Amino acid sequence: MKNEAMYRELLDLLTTDSASGKESAIADKLEIKLKELGCTVTRDNAGETFGGECGNLIGILEGELDGSVMLSSHMDRVPNGYGIQPVEKDGVLYSDGTTILAADDISGVCAILEGVRRAKASGKPLPRIEIIFSVGEETGLFGAKAIDVSTLKSRIGYIFDSPGGLGRFVNGAPGMYHLNVTLTGRPAHAGNEPEKGIDAGNAMCDMLATLKQGRLDPQSTANFPILSTGSTSRNVVCDLASFKGEARSRDLQKLEDYVAYFEAHCNAVAEKHGVGIQLEKIQNFLPFLIPEDDQVLQVAKAASEKLGLDYRVEVGGGGMDANIYNAQGMATVGVATGYTKNHTKAEQLVLEDFFRSGELCQTLIETFAESCASK
Repeated sequence: MKNEAMYRELLDLLTTDSASGKESAIADKLEIKLKELGCTVTRDNAGETFGGECGNLIGILEGELDGSVMLSSHMDRVPNGYGIQPVEKDGVLYSDGTTILAADDISGVCAILEGVRRAKASGKPLPRIEIIFSVGEETGLFGAKAIDVSTLKSRIGYIFDSPGGLGRFVNGAPGMYHLNVTLTGRPAHAGNEPEKGIDAGNAMCDMLATLKQGRLDPQSTANFPILSTGSTSRNVVCDLASFKGEARSRDLQKLEDYVAYFEAHCNAVAEKHGVGIQLEKIQNFLPFLIPEDDQVLQVAKAASEKLGLDYRVEVGGGGMDANIYNAQGMATVGVATGYTKNHTKAEQLVLEDFFRSGELCQTLIETFAESCASK
């Protein structure tokens, strides 16, 4: 059954333009909604840490019971998220095909708002609820990185930011390094004296052609899609080339081992070609894996059973704010809200799952309260 109020809120936020670093329009609307829920709201300076215009929204709803639970989603979206026109067909929401839909992660935002409203309306005593609507998630988890978890009281949290049907919880995700290489050769006239040049572009091609990448093992991947040269003329030997990419693994040791291999490989190929090399290794975030007997998943399982959901725990392939919170000691898992094919024009949201995601959020809050009372 369609929840008309939740649906209208979804459409309003989907059609409010947003991007990483440009979340102010949505943040302004959400700040009002959080205050209407009775939250004390602050907006931090996270945007300043990565050149954005807006900070994270943090809403605190004090409770009558002991314990505190964190609920989070992000306000930004991947590129091509301006001018979204949602289209509903057979119980599924799409964009009009020219943009993404931004169900990642507006569906999560709406699930949290609905869940907290329902929990308050139930009249049951509640624990403290800490709500984080973060910025800059899609470009590097920047909003989460700007939050000091020690300033929060929650030690478990739910990130409503995972693809899949309702009942799916993500208990693990890979860590990531950004890997950047710049090669410098020597220019020369390509027709008169190419022998005097050192071709940086050729060295780059050799480096990438002989590099282990793609699916490395069941836990690890590497990808290098951004290539460029400094050449603007056909008749000059290429003297500058660069490429950028990433490595991911759910196993930290495997990730570190690949980064060490990458550095050794690139240096060896650079030496063979006689090119100069500058190599950047930037640790973006660490992997996490939460055991199924942890409180955060036991609460999720009990809540799912109450609602008759198909409870399942799976590891994911992408990073999310949970990577940052887990690294700081808050056991945090991803929660699916019914979207799939995110980051593409084919993104879609199953509305039945979306409408029930608010009920799931409410039940997670109430089940967490019960688990605290039983201790």
